[in-house]
Amino acid sequence: MAAESILNQDVIPHIRYADQLYFKQWNTHARIITDYLLLYVQEGSAELSIDANKHSLKPGQFSFIQPGVLHQIESESPLTVLALHFDLFPSGGGERLPMIMPVERGNQPELVNLQPDLTTFADIDVPVVFKSTRHEWMVDVLLQIIEHWNRQHALAKLQAHVYAAEIILELLKEYTSHESSEHKNTISLNWVPAYMQYRLSEPLSVEEMARKAFMSRSYFSMIFRNQFGIAPHQYLLKLRLDYATDLLRGTSMSLQSISDSCGFSSVHHFSKMYKLRFGCPPSQTRRE
Repeated sequence: MAAESILNQDVIPHIRYADQLYFKQWNTHARIITDYLLLYVQEGSAELSIDANKHSLKPGQFSFIQPGVLHQIESESPLTVLALHFDLFPSGGGERLPMIMPVERGNQPELVNLQPDLTTFADIDVPVVFKSTRHEWMVDVLLQIIEHWNRQHALAKLQAHVYAAEIILELLKEYTSHESSEHKNTISLNWVPAYMQYRLSEPLSVEEMARKAFMSRSYFSMIFRNQFGIAPHQYLLKLRLDYATDLLRGTSMSLQSISDSCGFSSVHHFSKMYKLRFGCPPSQTRRE
């Protein structure tokens, strides 16, 4: 079974902690985090150990540490870092674990409501240590996040979340493969039925929906049929006729008004399609 695409997930960034941190020495015990940690080294250097791999953290570098990954950070000299802890996905409810969990030798803590490791998705691979292609912009936005987060009032925190969403969007754009075969196999059109329902009273073509999905008409129709078992124009017609039935049974609207509200070009066309679908004219449904 192909792994899921991150592009089909509900990504809802949420800051848990943000700050500029200074250490004379920083030697953590072996630990895991329950969310994601983005570190930026301003001054000094450190060594990050993840499992059996060691990574050197030097000034001007970002580090991305994932949930549930056993790691340790060691620095024998002064170190200044920008730190952003954040969730990417809605939590499952219930009590959250602390952000940082020490791990004693031979004793793995119970992990509840842990954010998923991004390596479980087919189409994203964020390096442990990296330098962004928009490096200066990313550092500036991270500083803005920390500044607003530490003001401790609602509007400033909301602004911090907006900035965090910008950084996370940049990471996803930079390290997600939009052309992977796994992604092509997991493209979701789950938004289309709701979009159709909002547009029932208006002309709506398959071409327009395909453009909104950034697909050709034929490719959109193929993906839609694979997911819903019916062609998009047939699905839209079904929604229009089902809504018309609700109006016939629950309101005293005229056939002309119902036809207009359901997006049909004329009462004649509405009546024809209705009879083909249900085997009786709209007037009979109203009488019943």
